[in-house]
Amino acid sequence: MRAECVSNLRQVVTGWNMYQQDFNQMMPCHWPGYASSGSTSNPWRTYEAGRVVPGIDGWEIEGGTQQGPWNLGLIFATGLDPNPRVFYCPSTALISGQMAYNYYAAVSNTWPSTSISSGDIEIRTGYNYLPQGKHVMDNGNGFLVPRISNGTCPGDLCAPLQQNDIDPNKSIVTDMAMNTRLLSHRASGSVAGLNALFPDGRVVFQIARSNPQAFDPTLWDPSGVNNPAETDYIGYNAANFRYVMSLWQP
Repeated sequence: MRAECVSNLRQVVTGWNMYQQDFNQMMPCHWPGYASSGSTSNPWRTYEAGRVVPGIDGWEIEGGTQQGPWNLGLIFATGLDPNPRVFYCPSTALISGQMAYNYYAAVSNTWPSTSISSGDIEIRTGYNYLPQGKHVMDNGNGFLVPRISNGTCPGDLCAPLQQNDIDPNKSIVTDMAMNTRLLSHRASGSVAGLNALFPDGRVVFQIARSNPQAFDPTLWDPSGVNNPAETDYIGYNAANFRYVMSLWQP
């Protein structure tokens, strides 16, 4: 299944490069910033493609504002990659049904949609999307991390990075990074790891043995309970998330 996941990621980078060419070298971008509620967005929003009304195909209109597409959803919405199945890793689907393509093609087998019975408005993908820039900034917790926007985020000056801003040695997409217990791949059948996609199309498998700093449990799960229901694990911790994303090795 990892081979299929790698193939999907390489298709993603093809669509990503085409998006840059069509949109003045801009990166598809949403996070960080403000969520539709006005609150600051959490890192888990990097795997969202947009939001829908359950039982209806198409992006949600809430209060007159379209809720997507963003992140990888922009590649599909602009027609640059018409196959949204590439946004899902088969291994991630085994961890949770909510991370499978079919869950998000519930209305007449059409993506993006969820079933009316689910009550679920989010269109999730199987990958975290986070382009990283050449210039660094203080992360507020003693770490220097790549900039992920042109300007200050969240705020009015938060603008997407352009192609020339991207650090070629930093990942742009990874397998879902939420909790070490939920990592979707294993090396030698036991050691958890993830794929990291780099701007030139390389997909490099990362494991704690060769990159221990990136899998530091105090960064992934500060409370030490490894419970995805907790709100201090890496998907909710912007400082830790950005630092870990900066550590993947090409």
